[in-house]
Amino acid sequence: MLDVKYNIKGIVSSIYECQKKIILNRRFIREIESEGKDATKLNLENEKLEGRISELQKELKKKYQFSY
Repeated sequence: MLDVKYNIKGIVSSIYECQKKIILNRRFIREIESEGKDATKLNLENEKLEGRISELQKELKKKYQFSY
């Protein structure tokens, strides 16, 4: 049971880190685009991070249902 709680905290922490990266990337994207440059790489990175968040949320839901 303790191991499951530790895993849940780790998953939540990973989601939080992905969200922070997305926010930071969005700031960079705005700056880059305001200079008229291409921000495709950062947009792709954000898409990957959003996908990762989705995967982590599914995993979290499975673990939460198991531990509850």
